[in-house]
Amino acid sequence: MALVAEVVVRAPARRHDGTFSYRVPVHLHDLITVGHLVWVPFRQQQVQGVIAGLQQRPAKGLRDLIDLVDPELSIPPLAITLAHWVAQTYYTSLATVLDLCLPPGTAQQAVTTWRATPDGLRYELGGLPERERAILFYLRRYGEQSELDLRAALRGSDADLRAAYRALAERGLITRGTRIDPPRVRPRREQVAQLAVLDWENALGELRRAPRQAAALRWLAEQGAAQSLAALRQATGLDVAGVRALERRGFITLSEREIYRDPLASLTPPPDTPPPLTAAQREAYETIVPALEAGAGGRFLLHGITGSGKTEIYLRLIARALRLGRQALVLAPEIALTAQLVRRFAARFGSQLAVLHSGLSDGERYDAWRRLRRGEARLAIGARSALFAPLPDLGLVIVDEEHEPSYKSDSVPRYHARDAALQLAELGGITVVLGSATPSVESFYAARTGRLHLLQLPERIGGQIGVDGLVHTRPLPLPPVRIVDMRRELQQGNNSIFSTALQQALAQTLERGQQALLFLNRRGAASFVFCRDCGYVARCDRCAAPLTVHYDQEAGEAGAPVNILMCHSCGQRAVAPVVCPQCLSRKIRALGAGTQRVAEAVRELFPQARVARWDRDSATGKDAHGKLLEAMLARQIDVVVGTQMIAKGLDLPLVALVGVILADTGLHLPDFRSGERTFQLLTQVAGRAGRRSEGAQVIIQTYQPDHYALQAAREHDYQAFYREEIAFRRALAYPPFGRLIRFVISSSSETTCRKQAERLAADLQRYINERDLAGWRLIGPAPAFFRRQRDRWRWHVLLRVPADSATQAIHAALDALGPLPGWIIDIDPVQVL
Repeated sequence: MALVAEVVVRAPARRHDGTFSYRVPVHLHDLITVGHLVWVPFRQQQVQGVIAGLQQRPAKGLRDLIDLVDPELSIPPLAITLAHWVAQTYYTSLATVLDLCLPPGTAQQAVTTWRATPDGLRYELGGLPERERAILFYLRRYGEQSELDLRAALRGSDADLRAAYRALAERGLITRGTRIDPPRVRPRREQVAQLAVLDWENALGELRRAPRQAAALRWLAEQGAAQSLAALRQATGLDVAGVRALERRGFITLSEREIYRDPLASLTPPPDTPPPLTAAQREAYETIVPALEAGAGGRFLLHGITGSGKTEIYLRLIARALRLGRQALVLAPEIALTAQLVRRFAARFGSQLAVLHSGLSDGERYDAWRRLRRGEARLAIGARSALFAPLPDLGLVIVDEEHEPSYKSDSVPRYHARDAALQLAELGGITVVLGSATPSVESFYAARTGRLHLLQLPERIGGQIGVDGLVHTRPLPLPPVRIVDMRRELQQGNNSIFSTALQQALAQTLERGQQALLFLNRRGAASFVFCRDCGYVARCDRCAAPLTVHYDQEAGEAGAPVNILMCHSCGQRAVAPVVCPQCLSRKIRALGAGTQRVAEAVRELFPQARVARWDRDSATGKDAHGKLLEAMLARQIDVVVGTQMIAKGLDLPLVALVGVILADTGLHLPDFRSGERTFQLLTQVAGRAGRRSEGAQVIIQTYQPDHYALQAAREHDYQAFYREEIAFRRALAYPPFGRLIRFVISSSSETTCRKQAERLAADLQRYINERDLAGWRLIGPAPAFFRRQRDRWRWHVLLRVPADSATQAIHAALDALGPLPGWIIDIDPVQVL
């Protein structure tokens, strides 16, 4: 019997759940655990892998595991279990999920190298064929080289070079080796100096002729602890020679220590005074705490209107989890929202906090991973992939704004972070809290049917400092919402992008010195360029989508902006035409509006207003969201114009007016969630107004004022929206009454794309008919809504199955189709565009 490791290799495997068995060498028995990152032989290579299991069993014929990559690189058992569930549920490889569990920059490659043997160094080159002679000469001159380096230097095909390597190796003239490339990210270290004498004042007497050395010794004594060499030299002006002299004389010792790259190092959060809980908040908190203390799992949906104090409940629950010796995880859907959460949570929990999201550098995320794995950080805040953070003592997971579609990954592995988080309650006894003012239909249905425990906060609250110096809360009304029918505005001769009501409200808000937020879920200056004579529309050559007009300040001369056409799918850019390229007419116009045009219109109407944009084009750079938030809180911005980034849970206490420029942008997309998305966006953005005081207002401009999603948003009535939406879903067996599997194929040829989609649909229909699968139905094949992207045509097929369909049944159908190269398989998609 031997210790055998089941390893998931970080290399392409034929099976989704494939593991490979290796014998563990005796010297690693006491070091190795499930979750460790290791080196193993795989085919003719040396690759990394993650240990998914260890067992004692016969090991005849098994190859030996090589070594640990790093003893500290170990995935906690719960994360391994969760990765198995994600791989099974979303029909993806376990290796790709485990990659999410590891810190960035740890992937290394073992490359094949060749070097000349002693015989090769003495061999007469003239007796070799030309190709072999060139290889041996190069190795003798430059030493050991990788196959990649040799290919670059000597040219030739891989097949010819490998034949030459084999021939030279058979003659004993060269030998094969392996070189491991260094990891892209490593721990950062710094040199530190520490006082090595107790009686440092006597030591100063020996340094009368070296005043700078004496000053350095005195400075170290005053600090009382080891200090970085850089800080010592900066404070005292001591040079390297002086440092070495102090070390030689035994006055100081030099060593190295690891330092963390901390994205919060420059953050100075404001003082935090916890407000008293309202009755509804206390009831919600006291309902969740017993499940947290028991550690037996619990799933809760916290449905609280905007401004009802959900975040304070999160803070109290996290504090309780930390007192119990557990770790906590908070997921946020957007980096912009993460920035604000970090401010509030850092004020309460300080250095116990670690942040994980794609806006950080690899080094910052690597260090955060290590702090969490070591238990030095007890609270993690991050976007979707933070779900796989190494939290060995995890006790609480909070999914803020749980309805957001960004929790579903749009690349492999295509998992939904909210659904995976809920699974942690069953897998590890974790308490999971979903929070939203506009819960997803699926989550609210799960709460209504008892699968989630529903907790409600029906009242908006505001806080203020009383004469006693304490924070006091009081109820606040939700801001009134007015819907403006833009058809009537046009009939009355108003061609502006602002209705009369919105213009007047903006003027009043600015006169009072308050802030306004204008929302339009479309970037750029105009939606498209259109010729009024022939109907020409400027489209992307690669995507067939209309090109959006953007103002490019840098491209113009003397500061004058130039109209640039940009594809939001592939990034293609072109100068906007001044005449129609099709009929040469000069009646070519930019129609529609985007955030750039709205911001420009505000400046034209109110030249004194300080206007800023908050969208993907303007909020670039690591700290962009934080800087915009700081500017809003410091009253350096009067009007902010933004896309959906500003609609997602931001707490902007000074906003007194919210204007929705056009509520119809996503209302009639061919997606069964379009009504839900519209209601959620409008309700969320309306909730940014009046979060500290009365008198705020919301104005929604639309051409479809009678749509049920808009009417429900006007009344802040989630229940009314839910009743309409759930009836629609039930009638068509859409989630939560059914599950969807989406198949998407793309090709440079539209005919090929269509034929592949039709072939797959026929195979699926045959499978359904042969097994008489009740409730299984195909939708399509059909061209995708975004029919062409990046010069590739797109078709899709939807498979609808009963809601209670087992994962095994879905896998059986997918396995029966055989390998599907080139197809995207998306289980439980959040959009079908």
